[in-house]
Amino acid sequence: MAEPWLAPGDTRLRNDLQLLNDAGLMQVPLSAWPLSWGDIEAALQNAQAPDVASATGEALQRIESDLRTAATTGEPGVRFSASVADDPRFIRSFANTPRGDAEASGSLSWTGDIFALNLSATLIDDPVDDDEFSPDGTYIGMALGNWMLSAGWQERWWGPGRDGSLILSTNARPSPGIAIQRNRSTAFESKWLRWIGPWSLTSFINLLDDDREIDDALLFGLRITFRPIDSLEIGLSRTAQFCGDDRPCDARAFTDMLVGNDNAGTNVDPEDEPGNQLAGFDFRWVLPREMPLALYAQWIGEDGRNGTAKPGSWLRQAGLEYWGRIGSLAHRTHMEFADTSCREGGLGFSDIKPNCAYEHSIYKTGYRYNGKSLGHGIDGDGRSYSMGSTLLQSAGHSWNILVRYMEINRVGEPEPRHSISPTPQDRTDIQLTHDRWTRFGRFCLGLGYTHLDEAAGNATSNDISAFLSWSSP
Repeated sequence: MAEPWLAPGDTRLRNDLQLLNDAGLMQVPLSAWPLSWGDIEAALQNAQAPDVASATGEALQRIESDLRTAATTGEPGVRFSASVADDPRFIRSFANTPRGDAEASGSLSWTGDIFALNLSATLIDDPVDDDEFSPDGTYIGMALGNWMLSAGWQERWWGPGRDGSLILSTNARPSPGIAIQRNRSTAFESKWLRWIGPWSLTSFINLLDDDREIDDALLFGLRITFRPIDSLEIGLSRTAQFCGDDRPCDARAFTDMLVGNDNAGTNVDPEDEPGNQLAGFDFRWVLPREMPLALYAQWIGEDGRNGTAKPGSWLRQAGLEYWGRIGSLAHRTHMEFADTSCREGGLGFSDIKPNCAYEHSIYKTGYRYNGKSLGHGIDGDGRSYSMGSTLLQSAGHSWNILVRYMEINRVGEPEPRHSISPTPQDRTDIQLTHDRWTRFGRFCLGLGYTHLDEAAGNATSNDISAFLSWSSP
């Protein structure tokens, strides 16, 4: 289906692109989804794998096949998908999994030289967020030189994490908005800025049109990603909730929000506080290429430090990736840790500040949409320890296993606004999925097990989950 962007959710596609970057066949920022197909096409124009039978060679062949479809212009594409699930995954990772007991969707896409269009509609039975109709994925885009201006419902994933992002993930459904994004991550020509290397920028303003304490609030986002050396990718992210009913929403409020004048009682009057902000940085560093290892981390600040615009009250995430071959299968394995309890200090190595992450004294619905965290799926005051692996066959069939232990809402007083549990609980979660490509379309089967320990009443439970999804060829 011809589209200018790659939406988040496809683990096979993400693994293939990451392998090509890690092998040096392309140098494209890969931590701000959706990605631009045009950027990937330009980066791979002269790419050649040293061995077509290697994992890198197989990944290159699969991506080139995907590109031939994505590069089709002037012809409409139609796609259908459906899924059934028993106990859908409540805390989502990067993988696209069903949001309800049953889903049926259809989409029509068209890409021209200047305009791109995707119309998508999904009907959901018993959805986790109570919305039975979803326009997710619908957008219209217009190319402006090396930029794409768009409007619609687009999912975003910001950061190198695989099981969560502290600032923007696909845990919650996308809200409607407008966005601008760089099409190709070409480096600056200026000798003063050339050191930045390939870089991308995306920014958006979305309408939070769900049921909230302050209705019709807006969500602003800005992310810059760059690669100063081949082995290092750095991202700078910022989001803010502002405007809404009875809140300042003029040019001054936007400017105050943008420059960080939003600390009530310190650099702005409480009644004029423009918004609720998060900001921070992340990186992914590949060790020398004879060592197939990468380290990544994300640090996101919830509030200004000492009444300034400098981020403080840090949330933290760190991970390790290892890749290679097991027999005829390529694999990518990761271990990841995330802590969504605010910690004080220069980089968050001091005291815990409970009931801080994803909460706000004015925007009391918090950093959530339709009852789900916009950041990490465990919401605030949680910890997540995870290990996962993807095994890939040359034809693109994949096996995925993910094991997670999560401490939910673990510190502070009971928080009724928490999207998972108002009181502490521990979750052990195991999921196995298999993706298979056939002439009848793409099938994905998932099986899961969850063990839950509730602090309230010392209750325990065990649940089995499963889903089957299909999308047309």
